[in-house]
Amino acid sequence: MILSFWEKQLLDEYDFLVVGAGIMGCSVAFELREKYANAKIGIIERDFFSNGASTKNAGFACFGSPTEILYDIQLMGERNALELVRKRYEGLQILTKRIADAGRTNFGGYELMIHDTLSKSDIQSLNEILFPIFKQTVFVDASKQIQAFQFSNIAQMIYTAFEAQVDSGKLLNAYWHLLQSKNIRFFNGLTVKKLLGNEIEAESSLNGNITCRANKIFICTNAFPIDASFKLPVKPGRGQVLITSPIEGLPFNGSFHFDAGFYYFRNVGNRVLFGGGRNLDFTSEETTDFAPNQLILDDLKLKLEEIILSNFSFSIEQEWQGIMAFSENKLPLIHSINQYATYLMACNGMGVALCPFVAKEIVDQL
Repeated sequence: MILSFWEKQLLDEYDFLVVGAGIMGCSVAFELREKYANAKIGIIERDFFSNGASTKNAGFACFGSPTEILYDIQLMGERNALELVRKRYEGLQILTKRIADAGRTNFGGYELMIHDTLSKSDIQSLNEILFPIFKQTVFVDASKQIQAFQFSNIAQMIYTAFEAQVDSGKLLNAYWHLLQSKNIRFFNGLTVKKLLGNEIEAESSLNGNITCRANKIFICTNAFPIDASFKLPVKPGRGQVLITSPIEGLPFNGSFHFDAGFYYFRNVGNRVLFGGGRNLDFTSEETTDFAPNQLILDDLKLKLEEIILSNFSFSIEQEWQGIMAFSENKLPLIHSINQYATYLMACNGMGVALCPFVAKEIVDQL
């Protein structure tokens, strides 16, 4: 199908084009509009939803569990680890102010310790180094609640009030409405195939190949490079997620992590959403294929039976996968392709928190 004169005008030159309408792409577009009130800004999205991580995630507004932060300190040093926590926390604050109605619930977050525990001095030391960021005590021992939550085989539980839940669908829907109200044009159903200078070649199921041009292009497609020739230092990380049917008398609300953040679960009303387990099969999960990993799904179901819901009957209502991107140093990747185009990707499973901060950081530098 050939584009009409009017359709071609809509796809004519832009000041800024953003590829990918997930949380990162939306955050970049918002910051661009804040800085350039009269700029012509467009967002290109290949799917009806932003089909990668943003609407496939578990809906955690988190900055890192105690053992994850301690792991990061060992990996990158205390200064860099704390700077990453600061960026996550500030990103969450930006997002909360920007989109108030995103199905946010403030039940707090917990880390479950199955084997090793953190001593009072460990928790105190962690709180001391985090105090300059949060200005309050961040983590407290909440082990007395283990029995009330009816968890099994848990040695310790640590609580923070600084973690919340979000409804991922409502979050993206609110973001899209916000951007449209700011005169930012959305193009759904366009799959970008090639980038040449400041030109994007995209494919539409209705109109065939389409060319768009922009003075500046931001590619926010996370683990999905638009051109296989771009060798980027990131790896995809598939996340297996399941959700139960409603459970009568579910005794807990909140966001929960264990095993250094590799496992995570939360209540969604009176259902339990549970995901993670990549550490069981890293190699298979380094993929952009949306497919179940039965080894991991079986492990998630076993942990539901033995740890989370050992006192309840439950059934699995739905399973799905999300695709994240991971860098070796756990830092987001800002990669210049040419003078016109920049990749923004790899929030390492913390996109809800990091995307708003990274987007502001890169646009402020323009």
